[in-house]
Amino acid sequence: MADNILTAGTARIDITPPLGFRMQGAMRRIEGAVGVEQPLTATALALADQHRKLVILDCDLIGFDLPLAQTIRRQIADRVGTTTTQVTLGCTHTHNGPCTARRTLGGPHHVAPRAGEIEALDHYIEVLVQQLVGVSAMADGARQPARAGAGHGRAAVAVNREEAVSGGRVLVGRNPDGASDHDVDVLRVDDPAGNPIAAIVGYAAHPVVMGFQTYDLSPDFPGVVRRIVEGATGATCLYLTGAAGNQACWSFLQGDWGEKERTGGQVAGAALQAFYAIETRPHREVREEGRSISAVALYRKEFEDGPTHRILRSAERTGTVALQPLPSLAEAERQVAAAEETLRRLRGEDASTVLTAPQEIEVCWAHTVLDRARAGDTRCSVDYDLIGHRLDDFVLLGMQGEPFVEIGLGAKRRSKAAHTMFAGYVNGVLGYVPTAQTVRQGGMSVSSAVRTYDLPAAPAEDAVDTLVAEFGELLADLGL
Repeated sequence: MADNILTAGTARIDITPPLGFRMQGAMRRIEGAVGVEQPLTATALALADQHRKLVILDCDLIGFDLPLAQTIRRQIADRVGTTTTQVTLGCTHTHNGPCTARRTLGGPHHVAPRAGEIEALDHYIEVLVQQLVGVSAMADGARQPARAGAGHGRAAVAVNREEAVSGGRVLVGRNPDGASDHDVDVLRVDDPAGNPIAAIVGYAAHPVVMGFQTYDLSPDFPGVVRRIVEGATGATCLYLTGAAGNQACWSFLQGDWGEKERTGGQVAGAALQAFYAIETRPHREVREEGRSISAVALYRKEFEDGPTHRILRSAERTGTVALQPLPSLAEAERQVAAAEETLRRLRGEDASTVLTAPQEIEVCWAHTVLDRARAGDTRCSVDYDLIGHRLDDFVLLGMQGEPFVEIGLGAKRRSKAAHTMFAGYVNGVLGYVPTAQTVRQGGMSVSSAVRTYDLPAAPAEDAVDTLVAEFGELLADLGL
């Protein structure tokens, strides 16, 4: 066996917050969680050879604000002896977890904090950072010689959620004619004898099978995927949510927990089919002829000793997305006045927080735009960090934010790797990246989501093309 040996290790911890914590992802839902449907976890996979070390995490959280994500990546890198480029902080994007994207998405740092709520969440996040550093170190300490292989299955549970209705409106619903990516991508990691160590499963669908009427903490369907894959294979399973910005599941915003099981079961079934088709041990197929009563052609694998891998490499780039023109100072002032007047009216009517909390977000956003206008800004942009990890003929691509599926599909088309997995929601969340059609026709991702992410404007029409081209350059950096 070659001296440069691939090693892999895994570890998992429970990151479930106390009951009473506000859950992030439904702007109208500011009351605290009342139960735990299934514990939230963080799972780490460490992959290394003599030249570099990767740490990949799967966290049952909606995502991290950018400063928090950078802090966690830096501390993990320092603890295990690698660089931040080689630490990928993935989140499933469950909408039934705590508010770890501060100052956005309707959390207590953003709007309507209750007494002591911010302090409690700050303490949870402080502990969480140390937990994620610790689980990464545990995975690093558990490394053993390994080999890896990749494949994919298919699960038709994702559906484009840009549903156009009469009057030119676009709802979050079902658009079966829109783009989707039904591939369930799998990386299998074994020990040299072929015994499973880990599996990474990636799929592009919003993990929001359960709706805003749910007040139980839950990883949603990714937790089902992990449970089934681990039960069948013995491998520790990580789940990465793909380019799911405009992807729902057919069962979306439900109140029946059984829908989560059915959705996760279908994705897990496709992952298992792919997992068991992957052979990580180097071999050649030998044909022999024999005879019993009949003549028989026998085919068998003849295993060979050889290097565990050839290439382990990482790269990082920045994709700059231009935003739509900002309003004039006068228009920005009108927006603030109108938003504040609506909030005063709702409070005067003693309206429910279902109405007042979203309106508070509207007021915050209007002030953000006004601050930009007062500064003289007419155009601005957002930088998205893009990452790539290559292991032989497999590549994992990822980016911050909520990329539309067209970005993942476009990056996969540009890849020369035999197997390409794409992950959104890694290393921080900071808004949607929609297609030109969505920018033109409107919809949640370019209207209300601009407000919940506190961005001054929606992305320009060339956002997808810009990022796909940048992923092409990133793939070139990886030799693909």
